[in-house]
Amino acid sequence: MDIKLPKQTHDIFAIMARGHFISSNGTKDGMNRLYDIINEPENFENLQNYFNVIKYRIERGNNFFYFSKIDEINSIVEKKLETFEKYIDIIDLFASMDNKITIGTRFRTGALAEECNANVRLKQKLQKIPLYRSETLHNKVREICDLMSRDSFLEREDEATESYKVLDSYTYLLDVINAIAIYEEGSATEGSAGIIYN
Repeated sequence: MDIKLPKQTHDIFAIMARGHFISSNGTKDGMNRLYDIINEPENFENLQNYFNVIKYRIERGNNFFYFSKIDEINSIVEKKLETFEKYIDIIDLFASMDNKITIGTRFRTGALAEECNANVRLKQKLQKIPLYRSETLHNKVREICDLMSRDSFLEREDEATESYKVLDSYTYLLDVINAIAIYEEGSATEGSAGIIYN
C-alpha cells in the first residue's frame, strides 16, 4: 500500500532524527510551516505509519512534535535522563527571574546577564550551572542560550542584539523535570522502580 507523504517529509525527518523538536512558534527554516504539515490529521497518520517502519514514533506535545524510538533500550533512556540534569538548574534560573522566562518569552542575553549581576541569588544560580568555563556572566548566559538553541528549546531572533524567543518545546523540559521531581518524592515513600522517558 502506497502512503501519500508530504514533500517536506525529508526535512521533518532531518530535524527530528537529530533529537530536535518542531514547534508551532518557531520560524527558523520554516519550522512553523513544518508543524502545520505534521499537525494535519491525514499527514500525521501517514507520517506516523511511514516512520514506524524505521522504528520512530512521532510524539505530540503541546504545540510541538518530536521523535521517540520504538523499543529503545534502557541504557539510552538513562543517558537521556542524565542530559536533563543540566537543565534543572537552567529552568530554576529562568523561573527565578523578575520577568519569568517561559514559553513565548523574548529576551536578550545582555539583559539576562545584567539582572543576574544585580541580584546575588540569581548570580549564584547562574554561576552554579555546570557548563564550560566562562570568564563573565554574559558569556555564561551566551553558553546557556547556545545550548538551548542547539537542543531546539530557544530560537535566536537577532544575532546583533543576541535576542532569543522561547519555543513551545520548552514545555517538554518542564514536563520531564516535573516528572523527575514527582518520581523522587514518590520513591522516598513507595520504592518505585523508576521512570522511563523517550
